[in-house]
Amino acid sequence: MAQSSHFIPFTAFPLDRASALRRDVEKTESLLNHPDTDLILIQDGKPILSLDSQTKGARKLLRLACASRSAFLPKSSPEPVLMGQDPDGRATFATALPARFDLDDSPLQGLGEAEDLRMAAGIMDMSDLAIAGTAKAILDWHSRHGFCANCGEATHMAEAGWKRACPACKTEHFPRTDPVAIMLAVKGDQCLLGRGIGFRSGYISALAGFIEPGETIEEGCARELFEEAGVKMTKARIVANQPWPFPSQLMIGLIAEVESFELNIDTHEISQALWYSRDEARQLLSEGGCTRDGVTLRAPPPVAIAHHLIRLWVEEG
Repeated sequence: MAQSSHFIPFTAFPLDRASALRRDVEKTESLLNHPDTDLILIQDGKPILSLDSQTKGARKLLRLACASRSAFLPKSSPEPVLMGQDPDGRATFATALPARFDLDDSPLQGLGEAEDLRMAAGIMDMSDLAIAGTAKAILDWHSRHGFCANCGEATHMAEAGWKRACPACKTEHFPRTDPVAIMLAVKGDQCLLGRGIGFRSGYISALAGFIEPGETIEEGCARELFEEAGVKMTKARIVANQPWPFPSQLMIGLIAEVESFELNIDTHEISQALWYSRDEARQLLSEGGCTRDGVTLRAPPPVAIAHHLIRLWVEEG
């Protein structure tokens, strides 16, 4: 059975997504203009965080009055997307600021600042982080799907931002999430970690790959392990999952048992793959990392599901 993912960044979305309201244009318009409705902002994939929260613990999203958006948003901003409602019915929408929009030369001066989402994950309120991740993913999808894949006509936003519609051929387009298997291969008291081509210097992680059409999660896991490292999986268990808004993936974390320690690395995909003992994996999770032959490597930071896969396996020993 999969482990709860409540502790993993970008999970535990706190709002009711209010999908029943999305087709009701009158109600969504009413929410857009309700005095209590919040609007959050994303600029070039970065959430705008409130400057007021800098010295008050976890950083929070800047929340503005959606009904007053015309007073502070540039005309080129897209229509806001409904994120959902809290238990009291208060709605939250999100929209994208143009990349060249200067917060310091606008009515928003002194209220907020854009922060890289990966970096902000370690300092943000977890509920706000889940909302920000969802907002980034859906707004990014809109920015890349302005034209119909069926006929090429320009599409328009519909259903409170959760659909794009083609006026020419009537095709409906919905946001997609790409499933990715991320797997910690293990044998006995050893786990296999690798570095992809171009992977961040100083770090090593679990292997991963996209699930292909016609595959189950476990089949995709087995194929990727064999293709990337030449190891044959005997069984696997799904232990956690994580929405990953870069741009829009679902990372499905598995611990996979394999037949042997022998590796056959695909050098087009993997620059390095190493077996680590449980004690060494514990060092990888520490600030000091694990040093071999004078080279120190670390596990990915807690923002990534790979960190939690490694930690879970270490704690099971």
